[in-house]
Amino acid sequence: MPESVIPICDLHCDTATNLLIGDSLLDPRLQVNLPAMKKAGIGLQVFACYLPPAIPKGKAFAMISDFIARFKEVLTRHEQDLQLCLDREQVMACQKQGKIAAVLAVENGNAIEADLGKLEALYRMGVRLMTIVHAESNEWVISSNDARPPFPGLSDFGREVIQAMNDLGMIIDLSHAHDRAVEAVLRISKHPVIASHSCARALCDTARNLPDDLIAGIAAGDGLIGLNIYPGFLDGAFNRLIAEQAGDLFTELGRLERSAGMDLARIGRLFPDFSAKFQTAMAGHSIPLERYYDHILYLSELVGAEFIAFGSDFDGVPLLPQGVKDCSVFGDIRAGLFERDYSRDEVEAICWNNFMRVLGAVCG
Repeated sequence: MPESVIPICDLHCDTATNLLIGDSLLDPRLQVNLPAMKKAGIGLQVFACYLPPAIPKGKAFAMISDFIARFKEVLTRHEQDLQLCLDREQVMACQKQGKIAAVLAVENGNAIEADLGKLEALYRMGVRLMTIVHAESNEWVISSNDARPPFPGLSDFGREVIQAMNDLGMIIDLSHAHDRAVEAVLRISKHPVIASHSCARALCDTARNLPDDLIAGIAAGDGLIGLNIYPGFLDGAFNRLIAEQAGDLFTELGRLERSAGMDLARIGRLFPDFSAKFQTAMAGHSIPLERYYDHILYLSELVGAEFIAFGSDFDGVPLLPQGVKDCSVFGDIRAGLFERDYSRDEVEAICWNNFMRVLGAVCG
């Protein structure tokens, strides 16, 4: 198969939040936009419906339900190009029709309000992937941001959630989860799990990235790691520079989200404003896209190409590598893998087949 027709999966973007405030998928200012998706040959995009950790229990499920309903309305307006898919068979049917498959994710397990019935309700709404925690721990799972975990990874109820996600056929996403939580999930889950937008801690020492043993554990369970394109997760020296120049991303954003209360539109408008300030603070500093290839190569040598995918975090990070504007870069990255002597099978695996394997194993 020529590289130009190998479709691409992206396991995580936050573009749904932009769409919530009225931005258009046709707008080239979005990092994930339809013209750029088509240019890159993206065949599947996981769209995350993000729930800020500041949203209190009792209001979180209603908020995420509203978010999902409004996102589905956007998909309906673009039904000639995009289709919500619930399983591998539907994704492959989209491919035959020349459409892009949209897979619905919820980012932050707070959305279920510690209620398995609400987890089942999300599944009925079409959610097929859930990032179990975000920047703050909740009562059942510990965040990577938590320096003083109150319990070891997962609570008893947390273990019930993992088992229920297995039973439903919902993909477990471990990005943002504490190492102890990842270990606990790997002991429990009967299905492959993913880290949808994380990188290798060996190359960039931040708690949001995965150490070698957990990368190996995810691979041993036939899961995969979607590599994040955010410079702060790609390069250790650059991550330290960010801390010096711009402060902690999650702490500052959390403060702003708290100030927005329950206003979804206001929350949606926070990130573009925050990104602009962040970019001003980091003006003159960047890293090359080569750092992204470094993580692909590192994981290839550690566990093999069959456990790697793309997980951009587009429209959810305030900075991108040098020269990267939007998701059209995936076409360049695909070509770059061939230039770096990856075989056709390896490129197909990273770009498409690996997530198709996990999607089929978990969701059918």
